[in-house]
Amino acid sequence: MKIVLNIKELLEEGQIDQTEYDKLLLLSKRQTTSLAFNLLLGLGIVATSIGAIALAPSPYSCLLFGLIVSVVGLLFKIKVSDQWMVLSITCIISGLLLISAAIVWFEDYWFQATTYRSVSVIVFILGFSAYFLKSSLLFALSVLSLSTLLSLGVGYEFASYFIWIEYPLLTIITFSILSICFYSLSKKVSGDNEKLLLTGSRVSVLLVNLGFWIGSLFGDIWLEPAYFFSIMWALAILGVGYWAWKANRVWLINVLGVFGSIHFYTQWFETLGAQPESLFLGGVIAVGIAILFKRFNNNLKVETQEN
Repeated sequence: MKIVLNIKELLEEGQIDQTEYDKLLLLSKRQTTSLAFNLLLGLGIVATSIGAIALAPSPYSCLLFGLIVSVVGLLFKIKVSDQWMVLSITCIISGLLLISAAIVWFEDYWFQATTYRSVSVIVFILGFSAYFLKSSLLFALSVLSLSTLLSLGVGYEFASYFIWIEYPLLTIITFSILSICFYSLSKKVSGDNEKLLLTGSRVSVLLVNLGFWIGSLFGDIWLEPAYFFSIMWALAILGVGYWAWKANRVWLINVLGVFGSIHFYTQWFETLGAQPESLFLGGVIAVGIAILFKRFNNNLKVETQEN
């Protein structure tokens, strides 16, 4: 477990002396240098692998370098000290992503299409690796990969980013169920497994809100009116927000606050347009919301300390 301390503040308050301060400062500088070296070395290995694949583009080379980079990361994790942990994690995650790309590439190469088969294999590989390595990031990637089965995707073209969800309603229902299941299971385990399940629940919450957002703009092929999603999203934010407040789930409260603001401003500018008056008033409201949330979070911290 890592704990963040303000050693300068501890020194000023007299909780540590100058000698202890100097030792802690020296240790932090060494760790920062080690972290930078790990990151640069890891990025160098990944860049070299991608460059080699680009020189000989094929799913076989992608799979080969993915396996090599993953094995290098595992060896560092098993054989070397914790100082190399960042390099190990960087190599393992990058290698698994290359393997995932190779799986999609193979299916497209053989069947001229990417189907649920390759995506299901990727979800399994990332999920199993996350459990084995106790990696929250890999588990988050596994859940995100699962969302592609519901035709969720992102894209980039000519300095523009795109995101699409073909089935917002199905996305909302599926990941609402998953979020509840992950959260319920997290209450029955502890340690790293609890963190993994909470990560899955939180990523699912993000995907649910994303589904509501897209639905509030464009509707759904099964449920066309966009206003249905707008109303249900507002009710969901209020209902789940009330539960989160009673349960003191600070992360969920803040996320719902962010998506509540996104919902409000989406409907605001969809209705009023980007006019000088609407922009000015919208900015004033945004400042008010920020102040309210700051006070709300401070009150939550006070209540938590008292309890």
